[in-house]
Amino acid sequence: MKQQFSLRASVCLALATLASSSVLAAGFQVNEHSANGLGRAMAGQAAKPENASILATNPAAIGVFKEAEFSASVSFIDPNVDVDGNVSFALGDRPLGQLPAAEDNIADTAFVPGFFYVSPINDEVSAGVGMFTTYGLRSDYADDFGALHFADTAEVKTVTLNPAVSYKVNKQLMVGFGLNITYAEAEIGSGVSNTLAGTVAALAPMAQQIGVTLPALTPGNSLFSMEGDDIGFGWNVGVFWQPTDITSIALSHRAETKLELEGAVSSQTPVFPINLNQPGSLDLNLAAITEFAIDQKINDQWSVQASATFTDWSTFQKLEANLDDGVDFLIKEENFDDSWRGALGVTYILNDEITLRAGYAYDDGVVSVENRSLSIPDTDRHWFSGGMTYSVSEDTSIDVAYVFIDGREANINKDRTILRDVVPGTDFTTNFTGTQSATAHILSVQMNTRF
Repeated sequence: MKQQFSLRASVCLALATLASSSVLAAGFQVNEHSANGLGRAMAGQAAKPENASILATNPAAIGVFKEAEFSASVSFIDPNVDVDGNVSFALGDRPLGQLPAAEDNIADTAFVPGFFYVSPINDEVSAGVGMFTTYGLRSDYADDFGALHFADTAEVKTVTLNPAVSYKVNKQLMVGFGLNITYAEAEIGSGVSNTLAGTVAALAPMAQQIGVTLPALTPGNSLFSMEGDDIGFGWNVGVFWQPTDITSIALSHRAETKLELEGAVSSQTPVFPINLNQPGSLDLNLAAITEFAIDQKINDQWSVQASATFTDWSTFQKLEANLDDGVDFLIKEENFDDSWRGALGVTYILNDEITLRAGYAYDDGVVSVENRSLSIPDTDRHWFSGGMTYSVSEDTSIDVAYVFIDGREANINKDRTILRDVVPGTDFTTNFTGTQSATAHILSVQMNTRF
């Protein structure tokens, strides 16, 4: 089992200070590949090859460029995810009380970079490489959160190296193929909340009378924690078709990447009937993404963009640790649904130096109330965006974009069994009922140059 991250992967992560919020897209998907794309809410991105960052969305479209191009972007993400509710406990059918459990700003700010280089090889073939992220997550609750036994820290970091090639079939049609080499590290855990520790302490004298000794719990200690990392491989393909001089149509697909994160499981709290302090692994599949996009030119200044994106999240059903001693420890049932994202944008060429953009997108959440998790907050989202490009010279340009994401307030209702057979045939259980709300601000800057 790997207990430490490799030097190579650590260097990659140092270069790519990755995403830390799940408010930005369905599940823990990340869309911040391109400042010019963000300016129109990523509408029509696979069909709009404005610079080298198109590689992340459609490898076929890199064949458009007549010269070598380089793009580097960074997006600053400021999320605000709030949880408000109540946590209750019960011994069998007997309620043991209810207490408030609320916390604001469970997601940290983040910087998400991307780097892309593309170049024509000859009249038919172009090649390129990109380094970026398509998945990322971080939620972190304070030690005094009343429902810490449902969620404490959850973090997923990924970085993908994506070499790609495009082949020009004819003047109208290009096809592309790429390889995905993805490094991922993840951490997930829950802790002993003050409400749990107090309830167990109050229950202990009654349990002692019938010969049951309950464990002494320390608030802030971990119930369990797992950390691991892995390198996975996948592929992506694309088609870029220009049936007329004013219309571009694209279809792209990024295949699922299967990961087996290897590391260690640990626990500071003896409530589980199995040994949680040992090496283990966890399967984590990064969902496949399919996008259909169109770019329609209206005149020399105006064009509109649209896209529909499908993410195959239904493959993400549970988080389960496979321990070294052969025991499988179920961490969470996730039961994600497939999701759709629709986006509409407009691009306006003001003059030779300035291009303006605006866009709107609706991003479908992947969970129902019964499956919504405190570790991976997820709701339906509205994207509102604007941006511009300034041409510094004939070969160099700067893109900037601003995005506001407004997440729908969503209900949470989760149950968990803490101790089984506290009294023979009677379990000690807990429930969290509440709401979560999320907004985010994104500011993105990108430099593009050709040579």
